[in-house]
Amino acid sequence: MINLSKIIFYSILFFIFGIAWGSFLSVPFFIYPSIFLFILIFLFLIKPKYLIKNIWLVVFVLSFFIFGLWRYQISFDQINEDHISFYNGENILFQGKIVKEPDVKVNKTNLIIDKIVFKNKNTKGKILVFVPLYSHYQLNDLLQIECKLEQPKPIEDFNYHEYLARYDIYSMCGWAEIKVLEKGNNKGVYSKILWFKNKTENSINIYFTEPQGSFISASLLGLKRQVPQEVRDWFSRSGISHILAISGLHISILAQLIMIFCTSVLLIRRQKAFWPTLIIIILFVFLAGAPASAVRAAIMGLGLIWTQKIGRPQAGKRIIIYTAAIMLLINPKLLKVDIGFQLSFMAVFGLSLLPEYFNQFFQKIPNFRIFPFRQYLSTTLSAQIFVLPLVLYYFGNLSLIAPLTNVLVLSVMPLIMTLGFLFALAGLIHFWLAKIVFYPLWLLLTAIILIAKIGANIPGLSFIFADFPLFLVIILYILIIFWLVKIKKNEHQKI
Repeated sequence: MINLSKIIFYSILFFIFGIAWGSFLSVPFFIYPSIFLFILIFLFLIKPKYLIKNIWLVVFVLSFFIFGLWRYQISFDQINEDHISFYNGENILFQGKIVKEPDVKVNKTNLIIDKIVFKNKNTKGKILVFVPLYSHYQLNDLLQIECKLEQPKPIEDFNYHEYLARYDIYSMCGWAEIKVLEKGNNKGVYSKILWFKNKTENSINIYFTEPQGSFISASLLGLKRQVPQEVRDWFSRSGISHILAISGLHISILAQLIMIFCTSVLLIRRQKAFWPTLIIIILFVFLAGAPASAVRAAIMGLGLIWTQKIGRPQAGKRIIIYTAAIMLLINPKLLKVDIGFQLSFMAVFGLSLLPEYFNQFFQKIPNFRIFPFRQYLSTTLSAQIFVLPLVLYYFGNLSLIAPLTNVLVLSVMPLIMTLGFLFALAGLIHFWLAKIVFYPLWLLLTAIILIAKIGANIPGLSFIFADFPLFLVIILYILIIFWLVKIKKNEHQKI
């Protein structure tokens, strides 16, 4: 007899499968009841006794699969006269409010406009507006905009229209005529977060030279655009480019490493180490401006650490599945087009399954108190193995030196995060306080840049794939699953 917890787990798993099916296989929804019936007939022919005995369980689980399909299909806006995208291709005059922090790119600034009033009535939908680089628009500014609406389209191999659709953006316009009707009343909590972020960026610009300044701005604040191209290439070829952005992979691994640092170096009990880990990750996310990708990754990573705190690490897989299901229930479009969601999900999944195995495999490697090298190596490898197929598919970069560079770099990132936050606070208080924190922080940043440069320039350890096929990604994950099954089988045989 299957217990209730397993029924819930498999139902939620099939809900995610349903969203995945809807995301990657475009089939009209009315066909799915036929698929539902076909599956029941197939099961009856293969295992009639099992189906008859568990008919309500099978129907219940398959219903969650259909629910996932339905949830994905209704996530897209209906384009009619009440939706602003209905007017794509036309020159229009409208009013709207900036609802997200302006996104400053290399040669322009992106504004997301919502709460749109067109023809004297409220209109559904959002618009992406491109403005010059050094524009002074702020969150919550009310604008009057005149421009020609365009429908987002794919850019080469990048499905840009689907990328924007995850934010419910189906229209964009460039270099519009804009008039500020009302400056934003930025007094909320999120506005204070952005104020702190901007103050930190100013302090970094004052104290740091390049490339340390752009590196700390990227890894702490998510301002990747400032990093010189040569430095980006070093980090990419060394397999550590993920620390140049507030990525899901970045935060997922860091949450685990902070926990290891607290328990192994500071000798804090695991149950109590959860709280400083929680505080540091939350402060880090706030410092970055609380982007959605960082918030999602933090929730996943901290959920896994919570299972360790309560002494139930085996529940980590379920926590990850439940967290992902809730996120997909809110926004099912994440699964297909949000690379950060995919990377953070797979990284945390690897962290829940493999560290203990690697700790046994590397048991001859020393685990010093001040530098628990074996634990850092096990943690980073666990995450890297699960994200490798996705990294190859999306970025086409295979670095054989990545395991070593990741261990060396990520092992000091918890300290960099802590010093970075202290530097941000010190910059608000007094010049000399910031100067005291600046020196050790600069030294660590310089060391990481040096590691990236050396790793990138060792010949024969970095490979670039122009077009890594999807079927190879699937094969790699199948091989990983078979490997995991073999590991589990060997563990049971030893017992």
